[in-house]
Amino acid sequence: MNKSKIKWIIVGLVIGALILAIVLERLFAPAVHSRNMISTTEELSQRITLELMDGKSHFITYVYGMTNDQLVGINHNLDGFLGHVSSYTMLRKVNADVMQVSFDLEVSDNYYVYQNIVNGMDISAYVQAQVLAKKVRQIMDECKSESEYQTVVNYHDYIVHNTTYGFLTGEEEQYSYKAYGALLRNKAVCNGYAEAMELLLLCSGFDTYMVVGNTTDGAHAWNIVKVDGEWYHVDTTWDDPLPDMGEGGLHMYLNVDDSTMQMTHKWNEEAYPECTSMDMNYYIKEKVAFTSVESLNNYLIDNMQSGTQCEVMTSGINLTETNLEMLMQQGDVNSASWQRYGEGQYTIIYINFE
Repeated sequence: MNKSKIKWIIVGLVIGALILAIVLERLFAPAVHSRNMISTTEELSQRITLELMDGKSHFITYVYGMTNDQLVGINHNLDGFLGHVSSYTMLRKVNADVMQVSFDLEVSDNYYVYQNIVNGMDISAYVQAQVLAKKVRQIMDECKSESEYQTVVNYHDYIVHNTTYGFLTGEEEQYSYKAYGALLRNKAVCNGYAEAMELLLLCSGFDTYMVVGNTTDGAHAWNIVKVDGEWYHVDTTWDDPLPDMGEGGLHMYLNVDDSTMQMTHKWNEEAYPECTSMDMNYYIKEKVAFTSVESLNNYLIDNMQSGTQCEVMTSGINLTETNLEMLMQQGDVNSASWQRYGEGQYTIIYINFE
């Protein structure tokens, strides 16, 4: 057999092998690319978050059974804390169900702040992140405590007391959704409140998640944090009522369990740790949670004599509007307000004494 025939046989074998590989890939794509295959928006969101945590600005993966609409809307499934997808490109269609897709990512200032404070990364090239990092360090110094519980309370109160709910205007409107808006412009919406809390907690070494879910008012964001070994929900936005109370914010959603949160909030519970404890709940920890009118009345009288303000929670008490008004009429009450939640199971009472 001459060299020319051998050459063409080899070419034919190579072409045949390539065709076979393409056919096998088309037929068995999920198995062939199983180590780099994503089939749900949840899996894709987790992959993007992992890439952002590593500071990556680009990655390629295979997606199975996902529609173009799901890819277009992927940022809606991200909390946005570490960044987001800036664009994506379909590199090739393996078969009717499998595509190879390239994702471009935009890393957020929060990532650089975290890396700078926790790992000492040089962020001199990121001016805005430097400014935010300086502010985070300042707040951490002001709020530091040896107690995990007290640190969370301090961060919660700092955000509630120093941030007004609303939108920034003009070119700064985008910061309304960011920790930058809450901490440096003192105005933000729920995503900005939650990012600010998440950034402070992460930089302080807490295990924490930023939760994206819903309430009766629509899409919403808050936090889950581990305090002394147990997981709790914290919602700084809903503890900062309108009109703004300045340093008179509430603690209704500070360290609560799933069952309490489920009364007003909805989220993908499988995607986050289960919160089952109320041990570090603000009202329980501060001993201002009351289960009888008598104990509540005694506490209010004591605080009237000291001339301070107070915030208490009642549970399991059938407090009518008349009961509440009578309680508020005692002593030197300057102003009082109350709010029920959990279908009336809980009542938060906030009082200023003269």
